[in-house]
Amino acid sequence: MIRSIPLPDASNKYYRDHLSIVLENLKRWTSYDLIKEYGFSEDLGQQVFDADFYILSHNNAADPILNYGNYRVLKLWETSWEELTTMYSRDTAKPVDRSARLAIMDRVKSQNYISGYSGTRISKTGKQFEILDVTIWNLFTNNGDPYGQAAWFKNIDRSITS
Repeated sequence: MIRSIPLPDASNKYYRDHLSIVLENLKRWTSYDLIKEYGFSEDLGQQVFDADFYILSHNNAADPILNYGNYRVLKLWETSWEELTTMYSRDTAKPVDRSARLAIMDRVKSQNYISGYSGTRISKTGKQFEILDVTIWNLFTNNGDPYGQAAWFKNIDRSITS
């Protein structure tokens, strides 16, 4: 059984340390400084959780499990924090779209990041949507150990039909 991680809140600083790794790697690979762009401060964790963009990450397992999604991600995928953090990353896409998703994630592994990606995803309740102009990047700890991958985007298209 996959164990959920605690809900982001003040006691865990809304996963500030995790988000620091995520955002430092975004800047490392793309030169894009999301912290500077949005004026994030010491309250980085809560500010990212409440931000007006979508950001999510998964761990470095062979079959990765999501380990973070901000509030907008939870609403888009129509899921709770507990459900999100026990979800295999592959399950964010419909079974028919998973091979294309895997190919993109493998491309990221070899190139460290891609930008401009768009793809169809599916919520917990079966609603389809397209994520647009997505940046996906590899995550490494400060020691250089693989940490997972993350994605950031601002736009979606809900007009997709089954």
